[in-house]
Amino acid sequence: MNIAIIGAGPIGCYCGYLLAKEGHSVDIYEEHKKIGLPIQCTGLLTADFDEFKLPKESFLVNTFTQIEVNSPHQTAKIKQKEYLVNRTKFDSFLAEMAEKAGAKIHLGHSFVRKEGHSIIVKEGKTRKEIILTPDQVIAVDGPLSKTIKAYGFYHESRIVYQGIQAVVEGKFDAHTYQTFFGQEVCPDLFAWIVPESSTLARVGLASTSKDARKMFDHFMEQNNFAVVEMQAGIIPLYHPQQKLNHGNCYVLGDASGFVKATTLGGLIPGLKQAQILAECINQGKNYEREVKALKKRMDLHLRIRKIMNKFSDKDWDRLVSIIKQPKMQRLLEEHTRENPLPIVLKALIKEPRLWLFGKLLF
Repeated sequence: MNIAIIGAGPIGCYCGYLLAKEGHSVDIYEEHKKIGLPIQCTGLLTADFDEFKLPKESFLVNTFTQIEVNSPHQTAKIKQKEYLVNRTKFDSFLAEMAEKAGAKIHLGHSFVRKEGHSIIVKEGKTRKEIILTPDQVIAVDGPLSKTIKAYGFYHESRIVYQGIQAVVEGKFDAHTYQTFFGQEVCPDLFAWIVPESSTLARVGLASTSKDARKMFDHFMEQNNFAVVEMQAGIIPLYHPQQKLNHGNCYVLGDASGFVKATTLGGLIPGLKQAQILAECINQGKNYEREVKALKKRMDLHLRIRKIMNKFSDKDWDRLVSIIKQPKMQRLLEEHTRENPLPIVLKALIKEPRLWLFGKLLF
């Protein structure tokens, strides 16, 4: 089967690898001239990444043992193993995997339009338009995917966040990353400090507000960081009505909105999506049906986000004070945030006061 993948990010390349190693003819088209650039992601991975059994030596930057959660007047620390990766090296590693399996990567080639059963991509240097007629098209070209717009199933009511991040110099606990919640910091998400080492960290926030840059600058001024490099990008909010397949076109990763609405992390959900889609293509299964279990996780993250968006500073303080309890600490140490269902169910049993937050849904 001839398969065209639009986008050579980690999700597109991983899917290309899974398909190519099963004998499919895979071509991956990437509009940028270099894999992994520009950097538009913090690169934080939960311990669920271990499930993929990928060697981390070439792209691992740091390993965390603890998360510090800060509300306006409370602080809780949660023991949790997580990884920080160099996104350029991580993306390049997966691209090399895809190529070794037989996939061909075409850099500087951007999707232009769909014409009948064909798609048109443009080669960057010559501006020459190339007509392709693949059996399957997989769109992995970001939150504003031109591909699924051309195929007519981009959900126009999708919401995107503006993510702003800087690599900064300072003094940090290298094995703890910090999150900051509250109306003054970032009303509709949170800010973060994610150390690369004891002297270097990735600091940022994301918001749907037009004042995102102003909030970021305020957070930076409060912490007096020395900026080494600025980074920015848009991140989609998961939309439950976004279709994942139309005709011979499938969609993965940020293009599908498959990010955790609680944290806007999309690498692990996207890699899991790629596994599911590759299995569906290889075995003739229905993608929309097979991805339902993962979709339910995304749905729950979205419900939690809708509650959190209504939090006052008092609510954040109350939640963090509950998290500080030993019984809650033990529960949170048992599970990663990838699948919130067991956390929610067990937490509601252990701590009835959490039911009070449910009223914010209505």
